[in-house]
Amino acid sequence: MPLVSVQIEYNGMKKTFSNVLLDTGCASTIFDTDLCEEIGLLLDLENAITRKMYGIGGTEICIEQKVRDMIVDKFLLNDFIIQLGDVREMHGFDGIIGSDFFTLIN
Repeated sequence: MPLVSVQIEYNGMKKTFSNVLLDTGCASTIFDTDLCEEIGLLLDLENAITRKMYGIGGTEICIEQKVRDMIVDKFLLNDFIIQLGDVREMHGFDGIIGSDFFTLIN
């Protein structure tokens, strides 16, 4: 499995996610909710949208949320939509970088 470390900066706070899966078969980028809270990236329940994600491991309910000005490694993502969910507990990863991320950096 292609695992990478990804540093995310959000509102001036940085965190390195050391166990992130690169998954071109996944449509969405998802990060663990608890780990994101450490940099102030909290669930915005007022504006968030609940999504059901499907995959080989089954289904998972996630919160879809637009994040303004997030930096992943050297890539600045403006108004990028991510999923927040229980990735670490369910799959053992800090996050999953999906194909939505790869289409933005080309």
